[in-house]
Amino acid sequence: MESGWLMLVVLAVMGGIIAYLGDKIGSKVGKRKIKLFGLRPKYTSVVVTIMTGISIAVVTLGVMSVLSENARVALFGMNKLRQQQQVLEAQRDKLLQEADKLAEEMQEKNERLADNEKVLASQEAQLDGANEQLRLTMLDLDQVQAARDDAANQLSIVQVAFDEANADLTTARSEIEELERTKAGLTKTVAALDERNRLLNRSVVTVREGTVLFRVGEVLSSAVLDSGKDEAQTRTQLSNVMANINTMIRVRLKIEDEKAVLLYISPDEFNQTVHDLSQAPPGKKLIRVTAAGNIIVGEPALVHVNVYDNNLIYRKGQIVYSEHFTGEELAGNAELHLLHFLHNVNRCAQSDGILPDPLSGNVGSLTAVEMFDVIAKLKAYSSTGLTLRAAAAQNVYTAGPLKIDVRVEPDR
Repeated sequence: MESGWLMLVVLAVMGGIIAYLGDKIGSKVGKRKIKLFGLRPKYTSVVVTIMTGISIAVVTLGVMSVLSENARVALFGMNKLRQQQQVLEAQRDKLLQEADKLAEEMQEKNERLADNEKVLASQEAQLDGANEQLRLTMLDLDQVQAARDDAANQLSIVQVAFDEANADLTTARSEIEELERTKAGLTKTVAALDERNRLLNRSVVTVREGTVLFRVGEVLSSAVLDSGKDEAQTRTQLSNVMANINTMIRVRLKIEDEKAVLLYISPDEFNQTVHDLSQAPPGKKLIRVTAAGNIIVGEPALVHVNVYDNNLIYRKGQIVYSEHFTGEELAGNAELHLLHFLHNVNRCAQSDGILPDPLSGNVGSLTAVEMFDVIAKLKAYSSTGLTLRAAAAQNVYTAGPLKIDVRVEPDR
């Protein structure tokens, strides 16, 4: 709206200016009698007036074209507008046809919808009947479910009772099997004890009448076996040790029959020893076979087997025990002090892990020559005092025996 008023104002101003200029030019042409295009002044004035009018029309159209797109289109795009109008009219006719077609389809669909509504109403009526039937069925189902729950509860109670009875039966069977195994083991043990009792009774009679070959607890033999192997290999190793001891006894008794069996060990003890050796970590184990009782010439040798770790206790040259004696102590009785020193060496070696002889309780001994030599040195230094040191003469393991060098170091 504002651009229209602006265009009117501009047109009025421009028209007024052009008319004013035309009037001035016409007056001057008339007064001066100017000729234009060879015309008389009268006609020249008419031409100026016509040109002024044309100028006003041209300026009016130009301003309208510049300021108004609608005016520009009306002046220069009328054919295009007619073409667009024709296209739009064609589209309108097409849309009207489509609208008529859609109206017909709508009418047809409305009729179908009405038919579907009738069918839906019929189906809803059937659904209501089915829902009622379903409700009655659900009531019956609830009753059946309640009866089923009661039956399930009763079944659970019966199942618990059955499980308890089954568990009791399983426990009873396990206890029966365990008792059977215990009975079998005890039967074997009783048989072994009966056999051992028989042998011991024979030993008692033989002791009164015969010669004792080995005393109870006496070490028949010692051996070092590999531990951690399978039971078959371990059984073979231990059987070889027993065979060697049997051969030693046979040779000692001067029995020529190489198949003579003179050694007896309880099968349970033998099997337990094999199991202990095979289950132990890989390494070396000391096997010590000792007499289970006084073994008399002419009867089987009943033995026990003990297993120990075979450790290195002392290295060669290592000091086992040392003790200082003053001159006053040695002046009294050197032999007694040496025996006391050897007793302390024996006690110290046992505490370090060397196994003593079961009969004597000693781990080693000095020869008579060695003892006389040490006693002579004790007496020689009795005036100054001295230190006795017992050093291992060789590497000593758990089995022993301990062989020592007694060093006499006089005080300075």
